[in-house]
Amino acid sequence: MKLKFLFIIIVLILCLFVLSGCYDANSVETLAYAVAIGIDKAEENVIKLTIQFAVPATSDSSSGSSQASTSTIVDVNCTTIDEGISLINSYISKKVNLSHCMVIVFSEELAYEGLSDYILNLMNNVQVRPDCNIIVSRCDAYYFLSNSIPTLESVPARYYELILSSSEYTGYTDSIYLTDFYERMLNTRCEPIGILGGVNTETTQNFASGSNAFGNGYKADETPLETQNNIENMGLAVFSGDSLVGELNSIETLCHMIISNKLKNATITIPNPNDTTDSVSIYINLKKQTKNTVKIVNDYPYITSNVWITGYVLNVNDSLDLTEKKVVQTINDAVTAYLNYCITSYLYKTSKEFHSDIDDFGVHLLHNYLTDSDWKRADWLNNYKNSFFKVNVDCNIISSNLFNRF
Repeated sequence: MKLKFLFIIIVLILCLFVLSGCYDANSVETLAYAVAIGIDKAEENVIKLTIQFAVPATSDSSSGSSQASTSTIVDVNCTTIDEGISLINSYISKKVNLSHCMVIVFSEELAYEGLSDYILNLMNNVQVRPDCNIIVSRCDAYYFLSNSIPTLESVPARYYELILSSSEYTGYTDSIYLTDFYERMLNTRCEPIGILGGVNTETTQNFASGSNAFGNGYKADETPLETQNNIENMGLAVFSGDSLVGELNSIETLCHMIISNKLKNATITIPNPNDTTDSVSIYINLKKQTKNTVKIVNDYPYITSNVWITGYVLNVNDSLDLTEKKVVQTINDAVTAYLNYCITSYLYKTSKEFHSDIDDFGVHLLHNYLTDSDWKRADWLNNYKNSFFKVNVDCNIISSNLFNRF
């Protein structure tokens, strides 16, 4: 009986610890989940921190309608990101939580001055996911987030996830994670890049319509899309170290995707070889991985890129008889010449204008150096501006899906 009584006492004591709650535990109802962070330059040594929060959907039992707004924005001037979060915590009714943050937006003005302090701060925050996308906005980050209006999607976090995945089927931008930017910022092989963002307005629509960027590519906030004010991501922001040095448009970004073997598929438009007043749209993808080789000749880098492209014609019209092999071959030659020109121009732009190796050509030279000290003395990132390029494009463009069925 004594043993049984002792056993019952022990079980009761254990239950006290097992069933007791955590006094400092946070529940869903007590947390404000951030889906996006924006950072702008304010006064000297001051930044403007903007956080976009997801608003939980609630149902109105009286009318049966759901809450219209799915997000809200709070901004504050502060000296550091952590100070800004603390100030926002003192204002809102819930505690800020960054574990669901999808994008981090920096204004171009801030990016030109350098982002190392902010990147290191965010990497040190245990709540921030390493796969947050880095966007460099051509306008203020606050304005960018204020105009983020989900289309075809009611959940803000899901909206950012889907809009950033467009790189898989357009090739006009890339997915740039926080960890990617951090790693490139510190290494001696290549330079960081960010997604180029902007806001589509009536002014930018009129500018784009008048500029006629056919064949030359667009950048964010320069596209001719006619819609209400909303964000758009097109092109890339190019960095040297932690500082912004230039921008790439959609066609140049497509070339980057080809050279770096990231291209899934894309659509390009070239002049119709048989009718200069018309154009031809071509669906392309990589037939096999691009092969890059780097040699040092008389202290100058000589870089060769062999590219293999396959695809088919999308638009079929009377001026193109795709049943004729000569016509298909003419289109194939036109695509080859177009991509060769675009890729070569892109590479020289990164070298001569930006002085930034964003395609990681440096990795092809590492085997030539026995020690890390030898590699650092070679100073690859500084020598990249002296590079010369040779691009070989091998295209295999077939007629179209329509004629392939016969």
